[in-house]
Amino acid sequence: MDRMLTASSAQTHPPVRRAGSRSAQVAGELGRRIVGRVYLPDATLPAEAALLAEFGVSRSVLRDAVKSLESKGLLEARQRRGTCVMPRHHWNMLDAEVLGWIAESGADPLLLLRLTELRLIVEPGACALAAQKGGAAGLQRVEAAWARMQAAVDQPEAFVAADRDFHIALLTAADNEYLAAICTAITAALTVSLQRTNPTAASNRTALPGHERIVIALRAGDGAAAASASREQLEDAMRRLRASVGRA
Repeated sequence: MDRMLTASSAQTHPPVRRAGSRSAQVAGELGRRIVGRVYLPDATLPAEAALLAEFGVSRSVLRDAVKSLESKGLLEARQRRGTCVMPRHHWNMLDAEVLGWIAESGADPLLLLRLTELRLIVEPGACALAAQKGGAAGLQRVEAAWARMQAAVDQPEAFVAADRDFHIALLTAADNEYLAAICTAITAALTVSLQRTNPTAASNRTALPGHERIVIALRAGDGAAAASASREQLEDAMRRLRASVGRA
């Protein structure tokens, strides 16, 4: 860790966050700097001594933090160069922490579009499974989130939280551990995406019918109708997201 390239040599770093273990705090701070392009791709991290002084931690804590980021694909140790920042295509994009740091950094619109592409591939199938084999408890969670969306239509922040929980409930209602893992990973990025597509009470009202069609199909146990309703709802979300990106 001998040389550092930054987006701005004069940039100051935000204070280190205090939640979690000390190595997790350091990993989180370095991870945010990487996804926020404070440390640019192919740059090396600052010298170990400099990081130890900045964070006030032991060498073992710092090395645990670096190993954590290596496991997520953000860093790589290279002979004769030190620890290097990896380009984005190496990152584990289904890691919940990585997606959370991306969301905190301002969420690259291209990544939000790609997230919606993933959802278009996954969610209709999950809805079909939920309708065909989902239990009463899963449907109740979807219904509860749907009720919150209706109640919060004039409160954009509460509506986004309810909308997020609606889609998480859809994935978990399919009773498939792999789908559950995906929803755990995408929660933070999903929240940011929904903030872009549903910024006002008017946009919330427009979004309600598409979600209602999903609920009706799930109640009827109609997998094909649930998948079709989900696909239509997500295609509408994609149109909204593209429009918001165009305005940005």
